[in-house]
Amino acid sequence: MLSPNYLHLRQDSLKDMHNIELLKACKEDRELMGEFLKANRDFIFSIIKHFKGSVEELVSKFRITEDELYQHACIGILTSIRDFDFDRGIKFTTFVVRPILWEINQLLYSDSQSVRLSRGAVDLIKRMAEIEESLGYRPAEDEMSELLKVTVERYREIAMFSDELEHYDGMENFEFANKDERSIEEEVTNRLYVKQLLEDPMFTDFEKKVMCLVLEDASNNNTQIAERLNVYPMTINRTLARIRSKIESRKSDVKEEKTKIPSKYEREISILAQETKERNENLCIEDITELLEVCGYDTSTYSTRVLYYIRQKASQQGA
Repeated sequence: MLSPNYLHLRQDSLKDMHNIELLKACKEDRELMGEFLKANRDFIFSIIKHFKGSVEELVSKFRITEDELYQHACIGILTSIRDFDFDRGIKFTTFVVRPILWEINQLLYSDSQSVRLSRGAVDLIKRMAEIEESLGYRPAEDEMSELLKVTVERYREIAMFSDELEHYDGMENFEFANKDERSIEEEVTNRLYVKQLLEDPMFTDFEKKVMCLVLEDASNNNTQIAERLNVYPMTINRTLARIRSKIESRKSDVKEEKTKIPSKYEREISILAQETKERNENLCIEDITELLEVCGYDTSTYSTRVLYYIRQKASQQGA
């Protein structure tokens, strides 16, 4: 039941999402905001249905709950009210759509469990991609189902996933439904990798707890993990996103380190960088030449271009 304060701010001739005074009040009052979200649940789901399709299909396809959809949409509304400029003359109902959809997409494509398909379905998607590539276009469903030697209904089921994941470009996101078909070596490798991650100090204790539960049973979905840890499902979604981000960042750092090629003039650059730091100014070419000669280098072998290069790298190193 809505509070007297909320009812007082409501206007009979105006919907809540168009009520600027109510929106401003919600921005300052968390309890009002909670009432606002509950009172406008139908509006929230109307946005989801209009732009993302049937809620029932989303729940089934991405193995999420209706409550998770609602919670992520609410985050979008909270973000919108926080960032909305009430003086720009833009309708809030227009402004709020993008943040809601962004949060929903985060749930569907970043935070939800991987789509599970049988090995046969995965093979069909690969064949579909090969057929399209060889023909240069996607055949009509009757022709494609005939080429695949499956029924039209079966083709439609598979096409639903291939359209969403752009065929084989998304193959790495699939897991086989039959665990017996998975490689034992791959299973062991994955577990060893996760155990190694659990010892990494870059993860918080809570993130490690989440990883442990994922490792314990791969069938655990985000809602089940949230119940085990007594938190909201969206907290688990965010945590998994942070874990992935940290892992990707680590991989990127390692890759960058591996691809870094040491300069031929590494020692000269180091000497000049130290001297530049001590003097707190860039040295001219004559001073650089003198410095290197004092350090025992034969500067007659360096062209002016090389000396400029050394100065540039030394400057970057000291920045």
